Amino acid sequence: MPTPTRTFHDIAARFGKVDPNDPEAVRHWFTEVLPTLPPDTIEEILEAVLKSDKITDDKPVPRSYPEGVPLPSLSGSPAAATPILAAGLRELFRRLTGQSKRG
Repeated sequence: MPTPTRTFHDIAARFGKVDPNDPEAVRHWFTEVLPTLPPDTIEEILEAVLKSDKITDDKPVPRSYPEGVPLPSLSGSPAAATPILAAGLRELFRRLTGQSKRG
């Protein structure tokens, strides 16, 4: 199960005294500050992340979608290309059954 983003915000606030409501500060702390910490502290942070994966009902994970961004729709998505192996199997099946190739 993936670790909720909220967990990383909480850990940055606890170990780095970072404002958990500032996503840029949390990202900066994890990418720039965390690697410079002593190995023992990094291990402690890792343990905190691993323990946090046990989500309880008393702390639900908030679900959200960015404001101002339209929800994607399946009809607006590009068609996926047929895998080469599947295309070859489809053609082989047509030949074996005597069907003509459709355009």
